[in-house]
Amino acid sequence: DFDTIKSNLKTFLNQQTEFQDYDFEGAGLSVLLDILAYNTHYNAYYLNMVANESFLDTALLRDSAVSHAKTLGYIPYSSAAPVANIDFVVNSGTTTPATLTIPSGFSFLSNQIDSKSYNFVVLEDTIVTKSNTSFYFDNLQIYEGQLVTYNFSYNLASNPKQVFVLPDDNIDTNTIQVSVSPAVANTATSVYSKVTDILNVSATSEVYFLEENRNGKYQIYFGNDIVGKALADGATIGIRYLITNGTAANKANNFVATSTLTDSIGNSQTNFTVNPVSAAAGGATRESVDNIKFSARAQFSTQNRLVTFKDYESYILNNYPNVDSISVWGGENNVPPVYGKVFVSLKPKSNYFISETEKQRIIDDIISPKAIVAVQTQILDPEYLYLIVETSVQYDPKKTTSTEAALKNAITNSILLYRNTFLNKFDARFILSKMQDYVDNVDTNSIIGSEATVRVQRRFEPQLNQSVSYTINYNVPLHRGTLTNKLTSTQFTVFDITGVIRTAQLEEIPQSFTGISSIQITNPGTGYTTTPTVTINGDGVNATAEAVIVNGKIQTINITNRGTDYTRATISITGGNGYGAEALAVIDGRTGTLRTVYYDSLAQRQIINSNAGTIDYDNGIITINDIRFLTVDSADGLIRVTIEAEKGIIQSIRNTILTIDETDPIAISTTLTAI
Repeated sequence: DFDTIKSNLKTFLNQQTEFQDYDFEGAGLSVLLDILAYNTHYNAYYLNMVANESFLDTALLRDSAVSHAKTLGYIPYSSAAPVANIDFVVNSGTTTPATLTIPSGFSFLSNQIDSKSYNFVVLEDTIVTKSNTSFYFDNLQIYEGQLVTYNFSYNLASNPKQVFVLPDDNIDTNTIQVSVSPAVANTATSVYSKVTDILNVSATSEVYFLEENRNGKYQIYFGNDIVGKALADGATIGIRYLITNGTAANKANNFVATSTLTDSIGNSQTNFTVNPVSAAAGGATRESVDNIKFSARAQFSTQNRLVTFKDYESYILNNYPNVDSISVWGGENNVPPVYGKVFVSLKPKSNYFISETEKQRIIDDIISPKAIVAVQTQILDPEYLYLIVETSVQYDPKKTTSTEAALKNAITNSILLYRNTFLNKFDARFILSKMQDYVDNVDTNSIIGSEATVRVQRRFEPQLNQSVSYTINYNVPLHRGTLTNKLTSTQFTVFDITGVIRTAQLEEIPQSFTGISSIQITNPGTGYTTTPTVTINGDGVNATAEAVIVNGKIQTINITNRGTDYTRATISITGGNGYGAEALAVIDGRTGTLRTVYYDSLAQRQIINSNAGTIDYDNGIITINDIRFLTVDSADGLIRVTIEAEKGIIQSIRNTILTIDETDPIAISTTLTAI
């Protein structure tokens, strides 16, 4: 730094005989040393920054990162326009045969989002024939933004590299359309396509290349008659594209047409009905420098094909940037296994789920052209596993100026910070001890310590007025309930056995014992002439069993005493003059039973169905038997089922996303105890 350089200069000059008598703190020499030190410091800093820009992983400037990405064949993605699907009906009022064309650029105005409406347009001419008295445009795709068109004249002398800069920001490069007329006198127009794979380009291919220049603008250029067809001198190039607001228009779902149409027989049409099919989605902002540095390397490794799950991740992220997190797994790793399939789950940036229409568009336009033949892709919605966090904190009020309410609020914000840092994405891991560190560090002076319990919650939408069975997979081990801590659900209405409508809920039947429910023989052994001794070892007590011998082998092992308090047990078989017999113990406590209950006018629990479902604690699967829900007591129509997790470390797998819903009043609860 500056001070070190100046000190080194002083030391050097002091060692020279010519300057031994000089006072280097004097005004004149001090100024000269400052100049030398500043000059050296600036040069060192400049050279360091130049060296940083020479490598992709240390580059800070956008044009440097973009330039390095080009060498890897990577083009940073642009802003992306949200796409909505609508059913557009034009009622003519007559049955006279005719066709109607919605021209490219026909616009619709969206409903207001944050007090602003957005323009949506049709990109391609769409023609339909009248049916009875109406024209039906089913599942019409409309894109947010403004269509603009520019015409360039090519002059070989002034532009030998055939480069044309697009002047606008926020271009959706996926909407660029390029047409070329070879000369002013020749009006024949050819539509050129963007190069996506150089292997398919010949000397006569009518293609253009797209890249980002050093000023952050997009530019197109053409071939050289070796790779791609070159432009003829005097050619006219027409370029049309969409300028978009990106993410701002996501979720737009109501539209009105802003102009009239004229059918094939000259009648003006103004009677329009617009029915939304899927809300606008897919809008994204331009790729950031940090993301370019990450994605360029990842995209290079895919080599423009989809083989491994990492190929899918990097390729989809590059071509569909409206993704906050992505998970890909092969069908062989699915539960149950489905061979010949690749499963993809996407968490969008601006919503919880992607519409079915948008999923199909991603498969058709992005995945299928690059995927292996005969390997199908299926896009699944994320499954959100909501964490319910209950903390108990001891603190010394004498060592803090915060009120109890302020301290609780700070703890809540700290837990949400932990969520934002480690959760809300695929392949995340919740670690209870690390979350408690966040709680304890809210006020290290006054907080003495904390304890926390984590419950997990699934939400599902029931099919009302139909008898249906449901399987709810938590994908984490669950804790067997007790009288004070057991599975619960939000309320719903069902018929009881007498046909009366009851406001009920699901409830876990707490087990008062955990004995041995059965013993499974895995190897019957051989050579037994007398009954062997069966010994049950484990963390419980009093379980006993007897073996039954048939033809020298153990046929069954009968439980004579189930015992109590077992969570694990092993079986040993000795004596009887035989050998080789092996068996496994099945513990009561690893399976549970659900029941439906309601509370009468005296607040007494009444059971509607004592066998409403089962709980597999080890695999985290809850099965609700055939049940007919009438109504659901929640604004969003979802039933919430909550149970404590078995462990303090929860790992999300496949399409599970761990999160804490801050809008849920019970998601975070804190009890403060002053000492």
